[in-house]
Amino acid sequence: MAGMVESDKIDVGFSGKRCIHSRNCVLGDPHVFVPNAPGQWIHPEAASVEKIVAIAESCPSGAITYVRKDGGPQEQAPVVNTVRLRENGPLAVHAEIVLDGETSYRATLCRCGASENKPFCDGSHNKSGFAATGEPQLKDTPALEARNGPLKVTPTTNGPLKLEGNLEIVTGTGHTVDRT
Repeated sequence: MAGMVESDKIDVGFSGKRCIHSRNCVLGDPHVFVPNAPGQWIHPEAASVEKIVAIAESCPSGAITYVRKDGGPQEQAPVVNTVRLRENGPLAVHAEIVLDGETSYRATLCRCGASENKPFCDGSHNKSGFAATGEPQLKDTPALEARNGPLKVTPTTNGPLKLEGNLEIVTGTGHTVDRT
């Protein structure tokens, strides 16, 4: 299911293709994001615009998006581009992501190779038994002159992802592993 649910002050979008079921939305406000509801499960009128924005921006996959209609700021690219290594799971990217000609700011990308929805994670790492640390050895790397800007993501067929741009690779707990 993909689409936009409209309300007077904010429209909320959902992309099932990108969702990894982190549950940040339904735990963030189960009155707005109603789990296991028959029919419409997103109700943007049930909370403040600020709360919906905060919940949407906490969605690691970028499956939840929004368009403000109240004159407030739309989602912005982060000041620091990061890819977070999730323990036994995907790469959580927070950057000005350019993928297939579209720009977004959050995505969870397949790290295990088993996803049926590449380059996005679909949770197949759970069934495949994929195991990889989210806390690799840290490197001593110099700070980047620029830490933001476009991050071009180019998938290869059943292969690695090519990431081009300023990027900090961080552990699941936020320690910097590498900078590029």
